[in-house]
Amino acid sequence: MPSGSTRRRRIRERFDASVSREWNRYAGTAWHVLVRELRERFVSRHLSKGGGWVLELGPGPGRFTPTILRSGARVVAADLSVPMLRSLGNRLSSRSGGARLRRVRAAGEHLPFEEGTFRATIALGNLLGFSAADGPRLLGEVARVTCPGGLLVLDVASPVGAATDFLQTATEQRLLLRVLRNPEYYFLNEVVRDADRTRQPYAPKRWGFFEFDFYTTRGVDKVLAQAGFRPVDRMAIAPVGAYRDRLTTTARRDRTAWKSLLVLEERAGRRSGTLETGHGFVVAAVRSRARSRRRPRARPALKLVPVIPTEFVSGQPISFHEAVPDRVPGSPSRSRPPSRTACRAVRALPGASPGRSWNVGAIPCSNISCTTTERL
Repeated sequence: MPSGSTRRRRIRERFDASVSREWNRYAGTAWHVLVRELRERFVSRHLSKGGGWVLELGPGPGRFTPTILRSGARVVAADLSVPMLRSLGNRLSSRSGGARLRRVRAAGEHLPFEEGTFRATIALGNLLGFSAADGPRLLGEVARVTCPGGLLVLDVASPVGAATDFLQTATEQRLLLRVLRNPEYYFLNEVVRDADRTRQPYAPKRWGFFEFDFYTTRGVDKVLAQAGFRPVDRMAIAPVGAYRDRLTTTARRDRTAWKSLLVLEERAGRRSGTLETGHGFVVAAVRSRARSRRRPRARPALKLVPVIPTEFVSGQPISFHEAVPDRVPGSPSRSRPPSRTACRAVRALPGASPGRSWNVGAIPCSNISCTTTERL
C-alpha cells in the first residue's frame, strides 16, 4: 500500500495537468449539468447566509466556489494543485466575490488552521474517496478546524454509482465488452462487494489511476461519527437522470420542465432506497459540540511549520503547509523551527508581505516567519 505522501503526489501530478478537463467535468451534456446543479442547490439549502470564514476543500478550478461566495461568506480554498488554484483565482473577479477569497495550497490531512476556525467546510470533490486509508484522518482534521455546531457538506462516491460511471466511460470508449468479459481485472467485483467500505487499488494499467475508497451510507455515517459529526441530511445525486442523456436533454429544452426535474430528483434522492444510486450521494453533517470519545486522540501542541516533502521537490519553490507536533510524545520538549530552505519555499496567500509573519487574512493561524513569500 503506498504511503499518504506518495498518494498525494500522484493526485497532484494528475490534476496539475487536467485543469480544463476538471472545469468541463460538470458541463456539456445535460445530465452533467443536472448533477452539478443538484450539488449547488444542496449547498445553498444548508449553508446559511452571512459572514464568517468557510473552508472549501478540493475546489479544483472553482466550479462550486461562486455558490459558496453567494452566501456572503469569506472563503478559503485549499487544494493540492497550484494550477487549479491559479485557475480558480483567474476565473473569479472582485465583482463575483473574489475579494472575499483566499487560496492555500495544502493537503486535507494537514490543514494549517487553528481549531474552530471555520463556520462551515464544503468538500465537493470526492475527497473522502481520494484520501483512501487516510479518510478518517481527513475528517478528523476537518472536525478540528470546524467550529462546534459548524456545517460539513461532502459528496461521496458510492460503489454502485462508481460502477455505473465506470461502465458508462467504457461504453463511450467502445470498451464495454472488454470490461464485462473480465470485471475482476478492472476491480469491479472488488468495488461492489458487500461491505460498507471498498477500495480500488492503484493500478494504472488496469484503469486504477488512483487508490480510492468507496462508501455506502452506513460506512459514511460510521466515519463521520468517529470524527465528531452528526449527519442531518443525505441525498443521492440524480438517481433519475444521471447517465440518461436523452431524458435530461429533452427536459433542459424547457425551463419549467427542468425545474420540475430538479425538484423530482431532490425528492427521489432522499428516499432510503436510492441513496447509493445515481452519481454518488451528498451528505450534510453538523460538528458535535462535544468531541466524540471515539475520535482519535488529538496530537500534542500542534504547531504550523512549512515543510517540503521530498516527493514535492521539483526544482522550483513550492509550498506544503503541514501541522506537526511541537513535541514528540515521550521526548523532551523541543521546538522545530522551520529550515531556511523551507522558509524560502513558502508560497503565501495574497496579502502576505516578505519578511513578515504569515496569516490568512483575519483567520487565526499559527504564524510563520518567512524570508521570502510568493503569490499564487
